[in-house]
Amino acid sequence: MNMWGNGSVKVPRHIAVIPDGNRRYAKKVGLDFYHAYKRGVEKVRSFLTWALEFGEIKNVTFYALSTENLQRSRVELEILFRIFEEEFKKTIEDPLIHENKVRIRFIGDRSIIPGRLVKLMEELESATSSYSERHLTFALGYGGRAEIVRCVKRIISGEVKLAEINEESLFQCLDTRDLPNPEPDVVIRTGGEKRLSNFLLYQTAYSELIFLDKLWPEIEREDLLYVVEEYSRRQRRFGK
Repeated sequence: MNMWGNGSVKVPRHIAVIPDGNRRYAKKVGLDFYHAYKRGVEKVRSFLTWALEFGEIKNVTFYALSTENLQRSRVELEILFRIFEEEFKKTIEDPLIHENKVRIRFIGDRSIIPGRLVKLMEELESATSSYSERHLTFALGYGGRAEIVRCVKRIISGEVKLAEINEESLFQCLDTRDLPNPEPDVVIRTGGEKRLSNFLLYQTAYSELIFLDKLWPEIEREDLLYVVEEYSRRQRRFGK
């Protein structure tokens, strides 16, 4: 399916999102952190709904919680973890996921995430493990540099055996190794900041970067349409 109907628009197959600006949104509209983050998480579901309207978009990856975010105050982290729990519980039975056969995965270091949340993450992965139509990935407790360190350790320990170590084979030991298309075609960052912030450092070598000034909870369907149109206009040469 092409939303423009004429097939002339080139649509990315994998979109990665850095949903920045939840705390600034709280200050802007006078909400407490819980309700601001709640709106941000609800916007993730909205964004997935819009993405599903494009048959060509097969993968969506969200930077849900970075290793750096874990240095925030205990109060703020507990709010985030509580919201994640609430949303993951709803998602296990969510028709949006099951009717569209969306497989859910989590990447990152689970040892630094509360056990109760890890249990729900595993339940979600199990509940959607038979799906292969589309893929929704959450980077939770994730840092790109730490991922590369994990990759090296997997090779040294023998957990991952590579006949030859080269740029392509290294994808086999990254956190995204099970994704059919681990390299995002486009990375979107909201909130006006223009950096990757340790997100998918190896995988985004040739990703198109699109920065939006809107804070994440303010994102609407028209913004995804803009991203797709902007991506379609760009010439991807991969250095050639």
